Order: sequence, then C-alpha cells, then structure tokens
Amino acid sequence: MMMIDILSGILLGLPFGRQVSSMYEDLHAGRNLGQLHLVINPAFFSSCELFRKHISQTMQELNAVKPAPGFKQVYYPGQDQDIKQKNADMNGIDIVDDIYQYLISDALYLKSYETKNPFAQ
Repeated sequence: MMMIDILSGILLGLPFGRQVSSMYEDLHAGRNLGQLHLVINPAFFSSCELFRKHISQTMQELNAVKPAPGFKQVYYPGQDQDIKQKNADMNGIDIVDDIYQYLISDALYLKSYETKNPFAQ
C-alpha cells in the first residue's frame, strides 16, 4: 500500500494516506484520486520468453508454499478472484436479500438515496 500511496498520491501531488477522502461520506463530491500507469517491456531486461517462464515458475512456487493454519492454499495475486469469478459464472452470485431488493427497487434509479447514508438507510 505504501508504494501505491507514493506513486499515485505523493508523486503526483495528490492526496495520500489519511488525506484521501472517504468513499462513503459525501457521495456527490469528487475524491481527487491519482492514478499512475507504468508500462515495462521485459525485453529491455531479458527475453519475453524467459520472463513468462519465470512468472509461471513463481506462480507454481507460491502455490507450493505450505499454507498457514486454517488455510487450504497459498494463492498468487488474483488467483483466488479468478476461482471466485469462475464459480460465479457457473453458479451466480450470492447476495443478501435486503441488498437485492434495494438494487431492483425504484429507489436506486430515482436518486432517492440522496437523503440516505451510503448504505441507503
């Protein structure tokens, strides 16, 4: 998180750390968040083939790490989300009834949430 704060906040002269506004307070105000897009060509440092090979090896090594007690597996970044996405594609998404009713109600589309808190209450 610190590198994200540095690269997309401090480096760009934008809010960072505790200066970043809450996404749940004023829904009408802009948040003034920074973005930094960094593109690195692996061929400048090595070959793309070797890069892919080493990435695959790293992913396999992460999956082979003994998980902490109470966990089934160590995942590489995004792997658990890929599994959840495939499951959701096959079985749908679990959603609490109150939220589902809110999402299909006219309240969401009539902007009646303006007088409610961020959780539409």
